[in-house]
Amino acid sequence: MTLHADHETRPIDDGASLVRRRLLSALDRAARRPITLVAAPTGYGKTTLLHHWLQEHPEALSLEGSRPRAWQQAAQALRAGRPVVVDDGHLAGWGPAFEAACTVADSSAPLVVASRVDPLLALHRERLAGRVSEIRADQLAFSVGELTRVVASAGRRLDQAEAAAMHRDTDGWPAGVRLSAARSSHDLADDGAYSPSGSYLLSHVVANLDPSLRAFLLDTAVPEEFDVSLAHRLSGRTDASDLLRELAYAVGFVARNDKTGLFRYHPMLRHLLLSELEREPVSRLRALHDTAGRWTFARDLLDASAGHAVRAHDDDLASDVAIALACRSLGDGDWSALDALTDRLPVVFARDDERGRLLLALRAIRDDDIEGAVAALGHTARRTSLDVSTHERVVTLTALCRGWLALAEGDTEAAREWIAGADPVVDLGAGSPTAGLRCGWVLVHSALALADGRLEALDDLERGAARLAAHAPVAAVTAAEIQMWRAFATGRLADAEQAVTTIEQHTGGQPLMSVVVVRRWIERERAQPASTVPEPARPDDHPNMLPPPLLDALLVQLTQDPPSTYEAAARCERATSWLLARRALLDTVTSLLVSGETARATRTVETTCLAHPALDPSPYLLWIALTDALCTGDREAGAPLTELIDLGLDVPEDLRVRILLAAAALELAAGDLTAASARLRPALESTTRHGWRRPWVALGTAAFDLLRAERGRVGPYGDLVTRLLVELRQDHDVSVDLVVALSARELEILQYLPTSLDQVELCASLFISRNTLKTHLRAIYRKLGVESRREAVLKAQRIGLL
Repeated sequence: MTLHADHETRPIDDGASLVRRRLLSALDRAARRPITLVAAPTGYGKTTLLHHWLQEHPEALSLEGSRPRAWQQAAQALRAGRPVVVDDGHLAGWGPAFEAACTVADSSAPLVVASRVDPLLALHRERLAGRVSEIRADQLAFSVGELTRVVASAGRRLDQAEAAAMHRDTDGWPAGVRLSAARSSHDLADDGAYSPSGSYLLSHVVANLDPSLRAFLLDTAVPEEFDVSLAHRLSGRTDASDLLRELAYAVGFVARNDKTGLFRYHPMLRHLLLSELEREPVSRLRALHDTAGRWTFARDLLDASAGHAVRAHDDDLASDVAIALACRSLGDGDWSALDALTDRLPVVFARDDERGRLLLALRAIRDDDIEGAVAALGHTARRTSLDVSTHERVVTLTALCRGWLALAEGDTEAAREWIAGADPVVDLGAGSPTAGLRCGWVLVHSALALADGRLEALDDLERGAARLAAHAPVAAVTAAEIQMWRAFATGRLADAEQAVTTIEQHTGGQPLMSVVVVRRWIERERAQPASTVPEPARPDDHPNMLPPPLLDALLVQLTQDPPSTYEAAARCERATSWLLARRALLDTVTSLLVSGETARATRTVETTCLAHPALDPSPYLLWIALTDALCTGDREAGAPLTELIDLGLDVPEDLRVRILLAAAALELAAGDLTAASARLRPALESTTRHGWRRPWVALGTAAFDLLRAERGRVGPYGDLVTRLLVELRQDHDVSVDLVVALSARELEILQYLPTSLDQVELCASLFISRNTLKTHLRAIYRKLGVESRREAVLKAQRIGLL
């Protein structure tokens, strides 16, 4: 006899229960073998499943395990070729009668048995022969969709998040879902003996257990997950492994993770046990939490360990956990677990030891309170933690904090001394405190390399941050920030802008203070108005690589022009790091050259580079000499200077473009148009890539003359030359004898007329239609008093508009 389900002709009358077609199909497939075992603890819907399946298979005989001689009746029906379903098979026992029934079952007349326990020995032979199919608790558990439908039938609607939360709290246990259907999600954890689910478990599961097993359950319910060794410590039972197997066999509701080897109790059973533990003496409960807390801490299960430390009122353990959480937070940027722990046990800050002082310093650093952090670490603290890993973390983290704070105070020598001894070994793994500590190490070392001007060291640090990114998300931000600051230090706008975009992707668009600083630099060099940016992210969301005082000093340099050249030079003298000195020196030399103070500019370069040996004075002095030769008209002195440019000096791009412009202007002033164009074209190439405007503006009328000369040449930068001429026009003094002045748009179009572009190409370059172009051309001709494009160009050149 072949079993089949006729779903169309046999509708099921399910009453108030949920018809689960996926389970009916699974049972149909399982029943193709002679024996099907449906094994799960109480409340998993075994009886309901069999009831619905029998409605689709009326030829099957249904028996109760509590019925006398159930296995003999089953064997008789099976011999007659009739399928048999036995519910609560564990009540009938697993003796010879059961084995005889199994022997006569075959695929045409299968035996389906539902049971709370697994007949391990009785089914060994049948399992080895491949005659057994099994349906277990994980298959019988409700899916999220099934849970939602059951709750809806009780008159309550769940959104996706609420359904997921209830599924997590009930583990899909059908009885638990039905008993909790009318309760709100925040009440699900209250599964004590007087709750519907708690009383169900107490009467159907716990009450029937041997007292020793009940005691073992209570002792081991404190941790969410545990292994045999922890179960032994909590219960004092040397046979903990055997007891766990007995519980899994006789009770169920015990799961083992095959990957980790850890056990856990069903969430609702554990909640019941925890509520029962609350009736125990406080000292016992605290002792259990203390044991579980130290076990979880040793395995870096920090969130669980923090919860146990709070419940055990163990501030010593809490201090160890807080240090580990701080290290982890350096890697994942999430400080909420540490804040929650210190909010519940603020005593960790009051401990007069190395951990308490360090935690106070970290809190001050997160609040940008540099003085408070220095004061917290300034006290001599005694070591009290006996945990070796905590001591190592404290030593390394203290050194990193002291080094970073020394950078904030401008003491790079002290920073180097502190950081030299901090080099944590990496224990890679998502959420690892050591990986987070290593992430902090990369950040502080990168900040020191920038402050010292050791840009070559940033390559290894960036690669290290990129490797850490898989285990510590903040490291991805650090890697991008290293790229950004290296581009800032080498004067490469486009590379800095690309790194800024990467950082904002990692931080969800919320900019760091360092991003604000670099954006101001990009806008300044491109002569763009300062953009409105969101409030910078808190330092504890994503820590900035550079300390706040250094970032503030850079921001002042980039947003506030000094009131005088004297103040500009004073900024160079006050610079406490290479990065500040280089930025200040470029701006100061620019200011002094515009004012014609070349001698003072030379002295400033020499003084600044003497204080910061990593700064090479050669390119600055070359720039000054070229500008001086241009201003004084000393063409003979300028000739050897322009030759120095070809020596291939390693020069930051923002300084290189200024040197090229000065050299090109000097060649043009000497009348060598070809040499001037050769010097200008690398500057135009750099401008195309990086968008420079400030260097052109600082060159004054010489830049306008260069561009006018270059416009007459055929080259790849025609459009850029024309755009620059239009933008610089407002800064170029010309005497225009016109009755009606040209508008800004007409002046822009006028700059394109000397080119070889026809009207179609002009429209494409200007992004206007042909009719609009003709309208503007008529207005230009009328105002200039000419009748053709050629005449307009000649007239504009004569009066200084071209």
